[in-house]
Amino acid sequence: MKIIVIGAGILGISTAYFLQKHGVEVTVLDKEALPARGASYGNGGYFQSSVPDPWNAPGIFSMFLSAWKNSLTGKGDQSAFSAPTSSLPGFASWGLDFLSNANEKTFLDSLIKNRNLAQYTRSVLDDLNVAEALSYDQSQSGSLIIFRDQASMDDYAAIANLTLGHGTNLSLLNRDELLQVEPSLIEAADELTGAVLFPDDHGGNSRIYCEQLCELTRARGMAYRFGVSVSQIASRNSHVKVRLDDGEELIADAAVIAAGTWSRQLGRCAGVRVPVAPAKGYSLSIPMGNWNNRPRHIIADMGTHAGVNPLGDTLRLAGTAEFCGHHNTGINEARVDYLIGLVRELFPSFVDTIDRKTIDPWGGFRPLSTDGIPYIGKTRVSNIYLNTGHGGLGWTQGAGSGKALADEIAGVPPEFDLSDYAALRIR
Repeated sequence: MKIIVIGAGILGISTAYFLQKHGVEVTVLDKEALPARGASYGNGGYFQSSVPDPWNAPGIFSMFLSAWKNSLTGKGDQSAFSAPTSSLPGFASWGLDFLSNANEKTFLDSLIKNRNLAQYTRSVLDDLNVAEALSYDQSQSGSLIIFRDQASMDDYAAIANLTLGHGTNLSLLNRDELLQVEPSLIEAADELTGAVLFPDDHGGNSRIYCEQLCELTRARGMAYRFGVSVSQIASRNSHVKVRLDDGEELIADAAVIAAGTWSRQLGRCAGVRVPVAPAKGYSLSIPMGNWNNRPRHIIADMGTHAGVNPLGDTLRLAGTAEFCGHHNTGINEARVDYLIGLVRELFPSFVDTIDRKTIDPWGGFRPLSTDGIPYIGKTRVSNIYLNTGHGGLGWTQGAGSGKALADEIAGVPPEFDLSDYAALRIR
């Protein structure tokens, strides 16, 4: 069997790795020059396996409205969310479907489905780390969701408690207890009310993960074609023909579209509707140097919608969302300033030691589905499969999604039931 995987990020490379384990001949295509140069490059590095909540929460319409107003008033670069007016027409059809799913029932249902896939992914990653001796700045310290007022903490705790019956392990911490487990927050103590601790959450650098799997699979015979763009995907009876921009044609038994937000355009040229939309997020990778009071946990700040994650000797700060389509691909320096300001709120003394020239800023597009869970599996076009739409949970769900899809394609009895995430639900 020959399979073409389009996309060399977390989803694409994970799928390719497990297909190769099944003895499948795989070719991976990517328009970038190296693996993990899209959303997999600089994400927060947070395996959010305890409460992987989707974006379609009740009240999300107010967030979109606020984002639009921020952009109109010129405050978009200094706020957590922005939506330039020029980009809104491109979100129209997707946005209506997304907002129709922003209700409590769908949100809670998607939360549990995301958690089930995240927990399976945790198991897959544990086995993979041992089997391949992977090293990508993994941490097992857990995560802290910090709050600045009791009402917000109570609301979040109520949602988190819904996952207790599905195996979530959590502790509610008041301010004093929070500072005992995370003394790095001492300078921000007066602004904090408490936190929810998830000791089973963990972290890691997804770019390094992808690079290591790429190196391993290539050494075992997998073909990688970087710097190539796909212009057409055609299903013909028992095979698929993939045409590249230079006119070259590749033939395989099936193709997997795992190209993040670009899956929408790739799907269109294959006759497959892929309702994902890009939400641009930013991150900063900041060397921690000789900082003695480094964070011990992943810390997500619900007051600023941002989070910090100690990855080796680097502090990764990730946050914000720009609903700008694919038009704004560069680094907005005002966004960088905004994020540095968020770090200062938590760790002012550390920020005073930062040499700005050593900061590595990044911006990438998260692929959001309309109902808060990914699209995984065969499509309505024969021999075409999807593995996309994970939103901000691509790292949290990537390895498990890749293995489950590879099992399905190879005809191996699945360890994990993908029916809840089936791409066939797309109409």
